[in-house]
Amino acid sequence: MKKTLATSLCKWLLTVFVTCVVFSATANDHITARGYWEDKTAQATFEEAQAQQYTAFDGVLSRGYTQSATWIRLTITPPAGEDELVLRIRPVYLDEITLYDPLDTSGKPRKVGDTTSYMDNEYRSLSHTFKITAGSQQRDVWLRLVSTSTSLIDIEAFTHEEMLDSEFNLLLFYASVLAVVMIFMLMVLINWLNFRDYLSGFFVIRQAYYFIYTATLFGFHRYYLSGLMSPSSLDLLYSLMVVCAVAVTFTFEYQFLNEYSPPKWAKAVLCFLIIWSAVVLTLLLAGYEFLALKYTMVLNAVGAFTLLMVAVICIDDKKSQANKTASLLQKRVVVVYYLSINLVMVLAALPALGVLKGNLYALNGLVLYTFASGLIMTVLMLVRASQIRKAKSASEKELLLSKQEIELEKNRREEQSHLLHMLMHELKNPMAIIDMAMLAKNDFQATKSDVHDAVGSMKSILERCVNADKLTEGNVAVHIERVNVSELLCDLLVAGGHDPSRVALDVADELAVQTDVQYFQIMCSNLIDNAVRYGDPLMPVLIQAQRQKNEAQQLGVCITVSNRPSEASWPDPEKVFTKYYRSASAEGQSGTGLGLHLVRTLARLVGGDCVYAPDETNIRFKLWLPS
Repeated sequence: MKKTLATSLCKWLLTVFVTCVVFSATANDHITARGYWEDKTAQATFEEAQAQQYTAFDGVLSRGYTQSATWIRLTITPPAGEDELVLRIRPVYLDEITLYDPLDTSGKPRKVGDTTSYMDNEYRSLSHTFKITAGSQQRDVWLRLVSTSTSLIDIEAFTHEEMLDSEFNLLLFYASVLAVVMIFMLMVLINWLNFRDYLSGFFVIRQAYYFIYTATLFGFHRYYLSGLMSPSSLDLLYSLMVVCAVAVTFTFEYQFLNEYSPPKWAKAVLCFLIIWSAVVLTLLLAGYEFLALKYTMVLNAVGAFTLLMVAVICIDDKKSQANKTASLLQKRVVVVYYLSINLVMVLAALPALGVLKGNLYALNGLVLYTFASGLIMTVLMLVRASQIRKAKSASEKELLLSKQEIELEKNRREEQSHLLHMLMHELKNPMAIIDMAMLAKNDFQATKSDVHDAVGSMKSILERCVNADKLTEGNVAVHIERVNVSELLCDLLVAGGHDPSRVALDVADELAVQTDVQYFQIMCSNLIDNAVRYGDPLMPVLIQAQRQKNEAQQLGVCITVSNRPSEASWPDPEKVFTKYYRSASAEGQSGTGLGLHLVRTLARLVGGDCVYAPDETNIRFKLWLPS
């Protein structure tokens, strides 16, 4: 779903870009023929240029990087009823364009370009402009171009009304591109604010620079800074922006590919691209502007292909998966990215170098590169951020599980330690009784009885420990059947050897519950044994049973075991069912602290419950079971 959304976004934005490029040029152009002549000496006069043989061309002229002067002859076919036309010349980085118009009798030199003042434009526009007399019939005008940048040039002739329409479309295109570049930056900025990923932060810086750089390609720097800086300074500023844009681009791409741990030779190649950009920057600052700009464009073409080759050769998905680095994208995704920017760079760099014929896309080639690379890399950054987010979430879950396991292990160790201490304490008395009985020289029957009681106490302790362990591990099986309460309680009293004068039973014969027989015996015997052991020996233990509904209004039987407490033997209501809990007054008697814990746990296991419900004089435990 996310990949489909990202692909749709890419297609939609590229379609918008191409549509804007085409729409920005859809205006009537009154130039019916174009031709050029190369003045290799750059010294020819207008009269000499007029006499030369011109080579015809259509649309955008591209002569690459040359120190020759390029003369362009334009054949103008004026529309009827128009006195004046506007020549619009793009791109803005052309240094000096001189107009020679036979109908202009002022004798003043007419020049525009990057090295001239923005105020020299005869028609206010971000592009370079001249106003010419329309005339009444077809005629020729000449332009002389000299530039340290590429000689890529597009010339159009409009009426004033057509110029207004075309300028509006062009400014709309400029604003749209800048807005989208800014959107790219903000989208990744949001992710950076969430994760503080260094590559996303670098991308935000790159996009911020691209925003300024793209605005410079459109000529906004001349509009806003012409009153603050000289034309030559603005020209140098533009050249610096171009060279630094390349340096920023390859530095970012180095950081991007470095995450894939490329071999040393690949890192050296990528570093060479950055060094190359530093060299052309040095040439520019040393005054070799022509060489700096030419080799910057060569670097663009060579660098884009180099990045593609490094990605194809050095990225290994198996190695990336083995490293378990969440930020790494699949090889095919990265290769598609570099294939795309290579295609765009072919459209931009080769016409600029004079290798391919110029066209409207080549005129906006650097803008297209900025737009396309920013768009695709934004999608990659968002996918990358999504992967990091998922990995972080998984890591947090693993950490939480690890902490839980550590806590469980800690609790298990503490419980084992508690159990061992309890067993040592509780088994010590029965074993001492056995030892004393074996050494005693009194009656054999009395000794046998003492040993039997001690062994029974030990078996009871161990049985409760085993039952508690089974419940903790969940290793229990429940067999529900209908049980007669009165019969089982009577059997328990007989089996436990309880004196009827000590334990009183008040249960109707017809009461029955749905429960596990074994668990019923364990629960009731524990409640009765606790009451007998810790209750007042002079007061009877009372066992009652009656029909009763629970809080969920389910009908069942409530078995209540009551005893009068001995001195200071009231249990803590908050801890009475806690594992290993024993009241302070019970420490002197044999016990595990597991009995009541087992009762409640087993009761809930069979669908019932056990609660502590004392009254003013008695300790009472109520065991409710479904009927």
